[in-house]
Amino acid sequence: METKKKLMHSAFRLFADKGTEFSLTEVACEVGIQKASIYAHFASKEELLYAVINQEINQYFLEINAQCRDLESMYHMILNYYEQSQTKLYFWKRLLLFPPKVFEETLVTKIQVLSDERFELVKDILRTNMEQGIIGVQDPETIAISFMAMVHGILSSMIIYRPENVTIHLETIWEIFWKGISEPDHA
Repeated sequence: METKKKLMHSAFRLFADKGTEFSLTEVACEVGIQKASIYAHFASKEELLYAVINQEINQYFLEINAQCRDLESMYHMILNYYEQSQTKLYFWKRLLLFPPKVFEETLVTKIQVLSDERFELVKDILRTNMEQGIIGVQDPETIAISFMAMVHGILSSMIIYRPENVTIHLETIWEIFWKGISEPDHA
């Protein structure tokens, strides 16, 4: 089982770096095994990549969605998820911008469904906040789009600029966003 994890870790890193242009020979080299040994764990490069992407999708969406019941915790959980590893950030940017065509009907569709679920979760949180008087009544769809755009903009900024130059401002960014949606005169 340890070899399988190492294979998946190597394929994860190589996909983040090269997209689908990596070879099983590179994976085998990184893991320190013969290329033929990979086939004891995965029938093909596509099967290996499918396992890697599917595992990452589950970790990113299912774990965070299950734990978040307010926007601030979701904001921090998403950003902390990527702050742990620049490779994760590159992996996801590559996956979203250049998804492997072979997985369009499976994993790409799964990402879209889970993204839609997260978006609905954000809108539900916003509606609850409005009902409780925590924030003023506003269009939840517009605020949800603003929230997701803010998060994805920060993630892109972590690629463009050094992550440490961005992460020192995360709390202030959150406070500005929250102030914008929670003050009555902005509602």
